[in-house]
Amino acid sequence: MSYHQISRPELGIRREWQFPLPQVRTLDNGMTIWAYQLPGQYVLSMELVFDVALSDEPTGHEGVATLALRCSDEGTVAHPGNALAERIESIGAEYDGGAARWATRCGIDVAAPYADQAVDLLSEIVRIPAYEERDVERHRTLALTEIEQMRASSGSMASVGMRQALWTAGTRHALPSTGTAQSIAGLDATQVRAFHDRWWRPDGSTLILAGDLPDGLVDRAAEVFSQWPSIGSRSNAGAPRARAGGAPVRVIDRPGSVAADVSFGLVGPAHDDPQWSALQVATEAVGGAFGSRLNLSLRERLGYTYGVSASLSASRFNSAFGSSASIRNEVVAAACREALDQLDLDGHPLRDEEVSSAIDSLIAIAPLRYDTAGAIVGQAGALAARGFSPDWINQVNRGIAATTTDQANEAFDALVSRSVREHTLRMVICGDAGQLVGPLEADGFRVEPFAPIL
Repeated sequence: MSYHQISRPELGIRREWQFPLPQVRTLDNGMTIWAYQLPGQYVLSMELVFDVALSDEPTGHEGVATLALRCSDEGTVAHPGNALAERIESIGAEYDGGAARWATRCGIDVAAPYADQAVDLLSEIVRIPAYEERDVERHRTLALTEIEQMRASSGSMASVGMRQALWTAGTRHALPSTGTAQSIAGLDATQVRAFHDRWWRPDGSTLILAGDLPDGLVDRAAEVFSQWPSIGSRSNAGAPRARAGGAPVRVIDRPGSVAADVSFGLVGPAHDDPQWSALQVATEAVGGAFGSRLNLSLRERLGYTYGVSASLSASRFNSAFGSSASIRNEVVAAACREALDQLDLDGHPLRDEEVSSAIDSLIAIAPLRYDTAGAIVGQAGALAARGFSPDWINQVNRGIAATTTDQANEAFDALVSRSVREHTLRMVICGDAGQLVGPLEADGFRVEPFAPIL
């Protein structure tokens, strides 16, 4: 038997990864097109991002933006009911979307040969949805069912509670994105149509195309959507108002729970803050990675939880730092105290190796997060919804790569660690109050009962 030695492949030149930049075209009606040419991606993604925030919903109609989106593909004026479903299926397309804090987004995934038909289909759905009363009623019932499911989920209740702990009571930002049981119950097809006609328009919207785009597709999309007349209005959204002052531990009672969902939260700086990238690195080191300080302490060393995480997310006017874990009742007070100790870097700042590892993790994972046309559109849609530059991801990554240990410690201390010392870090716990309140108060926490609006 003979053996043939195979030579080791040569390593190529390492190239810095970049989030792709689009071809940009602005239409006369106020719509902008971002086109991402991605060779080899034969399943295309198209998404339309409308310049409408949830704060643009009429007072008392919270949830109407979600119903307008969810009912939009139930039928159009040209293809009512099942006729639209058959048209979508005939080209193997998938339509989806959502109404979020700063924009309503909806789009289509389709194979490249059907791209032109998909452009026509998307235009039809967003411009002339039928909004039949029976469809709105069905989706209203589903939305109310979702509210009940949220009430039954400890993690969901902690998340809703944290939003209301962060933002001023009575503002739209403090309420669930899908609305409340009271507001949803009062919605009907007339109100949904009125919201659509007022806010689904080309003014300020962004059409995003990504994939191995066929020749002429961008021109085709521009031609189709340029026929949509402008109405000359933009969103009224402004910066949300954060709660001020000290922060007690808010406990949402869930009698009989054997574990509690614990959340920590803060409103952070804007996405263009000079410390943003350094804060991202520090958050990764403290709680973003599996080997982060929080996880190594609360999970590996103490065994209080199966896992704890922390994250930093950018919004249009600010950002949000958050950390959460599910913890056994008997150790909730001790776990909260340990978490606060880990979040306060005073006396035990991040080390060089922790910062270096966090940077490597954030930079290395970036190409894997955007390996499909759908992933590119998802991120690009988030950028458009928040009013960010298409190059923002690359700007952040350059900042991350250049972050020093001192910068990471300084950024985290300025936001998170200082809030721990000044007792302004928001804490929300959903669990059995009868088992939790006593130990928390005995450990020095100021506790108040809390019933989120839902």
